[in-house]
Amino acid sequence: MRLPSTRELHAFLITAEHLNFTAAAKHLNVTQGAVSRQIQALEEQLNVRLFQRHARGLILTPKGLEFLPLVQQVVTQLQKAVEQVSNEKQQIKLKAPSCITAWLLPKLMSFQQAHPEIDVELTSAIMHSVSFATEPFDAAICYAEQPPQKDTKAFRLFDEYLSPMCSPSLFSQESLPVELGALHRYTWLHATPQHSDWMLWLEHTGYDGQLAVQNQHFATLDLAVSAAIQGFGIAVGDVTLAQQDLDAGRLILPYPQRVASGKCYSLVRPNTAPNPSLTLLFDWILSDVSPQASA
Repeated sequence: MRLPSTRELHAFLITAEHLNFTAAAKHLNVTQGAVSRQIQALEEQLNVRLFQRHARGLILTPKGLEFLPLVQQVVTQLQKAVEQVSNEKQQIKLKAPSCITAWLLPKLMSFQQAHPEIDVELTSAIMHSVSFATEPFDAAICYAEQPPQKDTKAFRLFDEYLSPMCSPSLFSQESLPVELGALHRYTWLHATPQHSDWMLWLEHTGYDGQLAVQNQHFATLDLAVSAAIQGFGIAVGDVTLAQQDLDAGRLILPYPQRVASGKCYSLVRPNTAPNPSLTLLFDWILSDVSPQASA
């Protein structure tokens, strides 16, 4: 049996994404008829219908839905194989939450200096999970209650401990720790619309006082902490991630109480034999932490 061509598989993926031949053709920079013929040829070869046509576009058939993740996985693996062979440098694609960038970058820079033959491409993302079957990454740092386990090898980096943090310009050193009753006078900086980090910390301290009148919301934790560094208010952030700014005096902890959020950061790779470059990177990142591997 002849295997489908990569052009046909790519046309299938793009058409499945847009569910419209015209949009898929525009994306692929070919005619609508060319996309339609590629899909038709693929369906004839497989002897199954992948799409149902209707007046407003397309929908995937049950067989199409079954075929889609399998094609995504094959194409992703093929892309990785081509990149690995064609690049003079060994390349590792690493995905990480944007909030961990400041913690991670010094480790990556020292790794690059020690191993210039390995190129680590870091992608910063708002999403805190990864799917190696459908995303073109060799490794990732994930944030969740437990390290990912399905089809992955995970190494726990550190648990999240939350505490309020702010610029030293908000309080004099002599006034620390600040009375909890003074909290509401300052702007609270939030990384989630539900104010979940603040609510968890307040519950941990037993605070039943007045909530802040002024609140400011941000899309990510690093943006909220950046605003705190600039003196715009108080953020509840992870103490480990903020350690560099705490050591440099850009941030202070006005209250000594810290609360475990129940979540952790983990370094993750597919549960397959890693290449030597990836093993070197993992050893480097894990060298100054005490991770616990999770199958």
